[in-house]
Amino acid sequence: MTGFEWRRALTGFDPDWWGRLGDRRTVLAVVGSPVPGQPALDVARLAGTDPRLRVLLTAAPGPSSDAVEVMLKDAGAAPLPWSELEDGDVGLVVTASRVPARLPNAPLIVLPGAIPEDVAHRRARTVLTYAHRLDRPPDTEDDHGVVVGDSDHDRLVASLPMRDFYRRALGVDGRRGLVVVSLPAAGACIRCRSLDVVGRLLADLPSDRYLVLGLPEPGGCPGGPGLAVHLRDGLSLMPPEADWRAAVVAADWIVGPPGAVTRYGTIIGVPVLVTGPAPGDALRLLAVRLAAHRPVRPQLTEAAARWRPERVRPVLGRITSEPGRFDRNVRSLMYGLLRLPQPATIPVADPVSPPFRIGCRDGEPLGFVPQGG
Repeated sequence: MTGFEWRRALTGFDPDWWGRLGDRRTVLAVVGSPVPGQPALDVARLAGTDPRLRVLLTAAPGPSSDAVEVMLKDAGAAPLPWSELEDGDVGLVVTASRVPARLPNAPLIVLPGAIPEDVAHRRARTVLTYAHRLDRPPDTEDDHGVVVGDSDHDRLVASLPMRDFYRRALGVDGRRGLVVVSLPAAGACIRCRSLDVVGRLLADLPSDRYLVLGLPEPGGCPGGPGLAVHLRDGLSLMPPEADWRAAVVAADWIVGPPGAVTRYGTIIGVPVLVTGPAPGDALRLLAVRLAAHRPVRPQLTEAAARWRPERVRPVLGRITSEPGRFDRNVRSLMYGLLRLPQPATIPVADPVSPPFRIGCRDGEPLGFVPQGG
C-alpha cells in the first residue's frame, strides 16, 4: 500500500475510492492517548487496505485529545469529532485505550493493554484481546477473550532493518551514540528520579559523542519546569505524537524505570539500564542497574561489553505468545465481527514511521530539530 493510498484510507472520505455507501462497512478506531493509540492505527492500516471498508478515526474525550488529533493529522487522517458519532454509521469499533463511556452500539474490539472498564451494559458484542496466553484470565469465555499477539512487538521486529535510517533521521552518525531515556508521566512519583537521571546523563556524556533523547513512557505526556531545564541543557525530546518505536529501534542504550520502553527495548538487542525500583518480571534477570554513585559513561561502556542478546529471551517470550501474527489474528477477528470474507492476502507488519525530535539550542525557542541537527 503506497503512502498516498494509506492517506486516503485513513481519511475515509473519498467516495471515488470507497464506492457507493451501501457497499461498504465502517470501522471506527478510537484513540485515547497518542502512544498507546499506535496499535489502533495499526488496525486502521489493516482495514484501510480493503475498499469494502471505510476507516474513521476519532480522539476520545480526555486530556490527551488535542495531542491525539495532532498525531492523527500527521498520519494523514481527518479525525472525526467525537460529538458527530452516530450508531447507525458504524459497523465495528476498535480501541487501544480506556474504553469511553459512550460508544456506538456496534461490536467492540479492545486491543491488548487497553483498560476495559465495565462493558457489561453494552448490547453489542465486546471482545477483549490479549498479547499473551498467560494474560488471558482462565475463566474468560472464548467469544469474549482472544489472544491475538502484540502489535508493538511485531512492528519493532519489522523495523529492525531500518535502524540506520532512523538514526540518520534523528541526526545520529557513526561517531555518536544514542541514549534513549524513558520519561514517566508528569505527576508520577518516579518522575523526579527519572529527571535526576536525565541530568546525570547530560552532565556526564559529552554532546559531541552522545545524543540523549527523552522518550515519553507509553500513556504519559512529559512536561514541567524540570524538563524545560534539561531541554535547555541539551536534551532532545520525542513528542508524544511521534512514533516512539522508531526511537527504540535507533537506540544504542535504553535507560529508564521498569515500563514499556525498557521492556520493548529488549527486542532490539541493545543494553537496557534500569533505574528506580527493581523490575518484577523477567527483566530483572537481565537488565543492568544504573548505579547512582558512579559516573554514567563507564557504566554505558561496561553495559555494552557485558550485554548478550540471548539474555533477553525470557522477556521476549513473555511479551507475546503469538509473535509475528498480530495482523493476521486481528484481521480474522475483525472480519468475523463484520461478517465479511477476508481479503485473499496475508497481512505482514510494516516498519514504523521515521522518528523526529524537538530540542532547544543556543537559547533558541523549543522546536523541531531537523536531520543532522
